[in-house]
Amino acid sequence: MLSCSKSSEDNINDTVAVTNDAIDEGVAKTNENLEDTLEDNNDTAVDLENALNGGGGGGGSNNQSKCTSGITFQKGIYGRQAKQTNDCGYIVAYWGGLTKLDERGGTKWETKITLKQAKHSNLGKPSVIQTRDGGYLYSDNDGIAKVGSNGEIEWTYINKDNRDFEDAIEHSNGYFYLVSDDLASHKARAKVYKFNANGKKIWRKGFGTYAKSKLGFACHREKFKSILETSDGELIIVGAKSHGNKQFSCTFEFYDDAWIIKVDADNGGKHWEKTYGGKNFEHLEDIVKNPNGGYYAIGTACNKRNPPEAGYLCGSNMSAFWMKIDDNGNKLSQKFLTMGPNQTGFSITNTSSGGTAWVGLNKKYVGNTALYRAVFYKQTGNKVNYSKVVDLGSGNATSIELTKDGGFIIVAGKNVFKTDSDMKIPTLETVCYRSKKSLCP
Repeated sequence: MLSCSKSSEDNINDTVAVTNDAIDEGVAKTNENLEDTLEDNNDTAVDLENALNGGGGGGGSNNQSKCTSGITFQKGIYGRQAKQTNDCGYIVAYWGGLTKLDERGGTKWETKITLKQAKHSNLGKPSVIQTRDGGYLYSDNDGIAKVGSNGEIEWTYINKDNRDFEDAIEHSNGYFYLVSDDLASHKARAKVYKFNANGKKIWRKGFGTYAKSKLGFACHREKFKSILETSDGELIIVGAKSHGNKQFSCTFEFYDDAWIIKVDADNGGKHWEKTYGGKNFEHLEDIVKNPNGGYYAIGTACNKRNPPEAGYLCGSNMSAFWMKIDDNGNKLSQKFLTMGPNQTGFSITNTSSGGTAWVGLNKKYVGNTALYRAVFYKQTGNKVNYSKVVDLGSGNATSIELTKDGGFIIVAGKNVFKTDSDMKIPTLETVCYRSKKSLCP
């Protein structure tokens, strides 16, 4: 992973001090019924929350408990992704396991999931969704596991030719769809998979460019990072597509464009694709439905104003890349955001007031040592309402989701915490695991 803004750090900090009047003005641009319902009727808010987060994640809203509003907590456990569950609790995915929390952050159960393959891969990431039967679908760089509501493993899928999974959904048609990040195997094309409810692979489709170097191996690296079901029952996926440069035939991720593609859910055919970017690096990491139509996406972009055509990898000048797109993938607006010279966006969600919130990474150097810090942003349109960088001493922020009470469940390093709708992130009391204790916050 890697971590543009035309504003200085001072200007970013100024935006944090936005007034309540400005926030209310932004809220007024959204659907007033959505805001009223979220505040006044938790039962209906459950349905709205599913819509806000794109649906497809399974579980539905039938027999939902009425969740307690305003609960906040910090849980000192490691995670990569967290989702709210139908019983108002939370499911947390990490490398090789799941942890189920109740609505106050207490641990209900833990399940170890062993999908390890002989050949190691650094691609892919742990991901989890709740399924319609009340269980869970877990995926990572090695395979897939279907888990029951109490943590029991029902089936697994492990195949050396099908791995490096990044994200998953349960479609309204009852099938599971997953996307993967691929480096060199199978012609180095980004993949989307269709599985039935019993874990049988129906098809695998590859998208993107296949290019060989002079040495004869595939060298373009295409990748899919996040998938949603569209309003018309198809699939929309974001990631990055290699565009190359004038000097190197093998570009891997160093010369990517942000990539949005719509795929047929029945047979995996491509409806359309759009790419956005410049001479160097742009990619999208996550996508969420806009309740008013279209989508929001978050990712990373080079923030060098005029990069050369070749030879500049942009590794030390990255910004989070926020986009608003319509249902056909057309860009409506964008914003580059950073606090310091290096920042990236990993996960995005809606807010109950019609905006977006996202989390990511900020990289700070102390001498030759890189310190990875958690980044938190909340926006109304492309105007920043709240932003913060927190050095947890143990990692960055990788997951955020809107909860049924209008707050957020967030994973950041060795912390899982629930916030209210203001999303104010405290400077957390954490144990620092840095090898040099002098670098601990």
